Amino acid sequence: MTVLLPFIVNAGLNFVLGLLVALFLGPEAFGLYAIGAAAVVLINTALLDWLKLSVVRFYSLGTRESDPGIRATLDLLFLGVTLSLCALLAAALLAGIDAGLPAVLLMVSVAGGIAAGWFDYHAAIARARFLDAAYARLVLVRSIAALLLMVFGAWLTRDPTIVLLGGVLSAVAAVLANRRRLADGKPAPGALRTDLMRSFARYALPLVASNAVYAAIPLLNRAILAESHGFAEAGYFSLASDIGLRLFPVLASMLEIVLLREVIRLDETRGRVAAQKRIARNMVVVVACVLPVALGFWLVLPSFERLFVPASFRGHFAGHMALLLPGFAAIALFQAGLAPVFLLAKRTLVAILASLVGLAVNLAIILALPGALAPVTVSVAQSAAYLCALLVMAVFALRALPVLPPLREIMCILAAGAAMGLTLWLLRDALPAALELPLQIGLGGLVYAGVILTCDVGRWRTGLKLRWLARRSARR
Repeated sequence: MTVLLPFIVNAGLNFVLGLLVALFLGPEAFGLYAIGAAAVVLINTALLDWLKLSVVRFYSLGTRESDPGIRATLDLLFLGVTLSLCALLAAALLAGIDAGLPAVLLMVSVAGGIAAGWFDYHAAIARARFLDAAYARLVLVRSIAALLLMVFGAWLTRDPTIVLLGGVLSAVAAVLANRRRLADGKPAPGALRTDLMRSFARYALPLVASNAVYAAIPLLNRAILAESHGFAEAGYFSLASDIGLRLFPVLASMLEIVLLREVIRLDETRGRVAAQKRIARNMVVVVACVLPVALGFWLVLPSFERLFVPASFRGHFAGHMALLLPGFAAIALFQAGLAPVFLLAKRTLVAILASLVGLAVNLAIILALPGALAPVTVSVAQSAAYLCALLVMAVFALRALPVLPPLREIMCILAAGAAMGLTLWLLRDALPAALELPLQIGLGGLVYAGVILTCDVGRWRTGLKLRWLARRSARR
């Protein structure tokens, strides 16, 4: 629970953060801010994310003692990449290269990418060493500091650059507050170990390349909208996109933390086949968690928009979000359900193929249609890109597993989703938003959970019954 609590709090704060920043900046300034924020994600993903992934796969409590050179090499690599990135930025500014962003915003975006990478790197260290309390502090300090600094900056200055700077400071503050706890007691002396660097690169760079393509798709789409329709239209699209890209990856990370630990333990103790069978069963859990969030969010969009979305974004937000939601669900299904297949086997090259297919689909939809580009076309293109990438990954992942996810349980999940969907549909636009939204969430959740437990999906009903019997016998 300690490791899950910060994810839950972080998801809630991210909702509030995006909506408040949009409220104070307005559509046009928010559009410029969103392009800078997407650049932050792309810089972190393309240049620093491979170190986080290497921590997850190669660094642990055991290797911390047996091979301290792993941590030392990772630290030196992070420093080297950061200095190289700063040198490239300085050279670009001195040469007068036009990156399409104001120079100050570009500098803050680069700093934001480095800060986000530094935070993710230390968060991965905390997870690898099972320091749940330190991990919780990292996430909570960053989330709360970002909410305070970014929202205050948006309210005070209406300047996208100041808002992004608040995000930089929040990530740095979170790491500094926990850095001593995450440091190795006996740092390894010596220079960079090239053998480890090659191992890290072979494992992580294919994943990084694919993730960089995924991160480039929203940035590309925002830039296309800003060029064709102005920053205000890019802001409408970006609010929906940002909320989805914050919520669904957080949901996937929560599932990944809970489920991947057991997969790795099985791989170490009972062998690869047992771990792969667990992955197949975990896919049921992932679908059972992602489906109600995506479907439920779509069905409560009218009441959610009336209650929470700033007036200047209303109408545009729901239109974009309804089209983007399938793509967001695809991201969560891939990250939590399919990615463990390739992480376990260290077969990550297929991820590049899937991401390139997604990028090609995105561009084909945007460029193939004749006439003026409609804003909703960009939302359709982004969702189609992520769905096609999911399909490619699913084909390879399911072929690699010794067993498939239980079809009966998948059908039960779909039936539960249909029952929940019918319940929520009947309540749409029936009451004031302040009453309708909580009623939809409560009744929809009860209906969905009722069908899931009745069908004993994932043996959850059996597990709850056994826990109840164990507590009952303990009281006697």
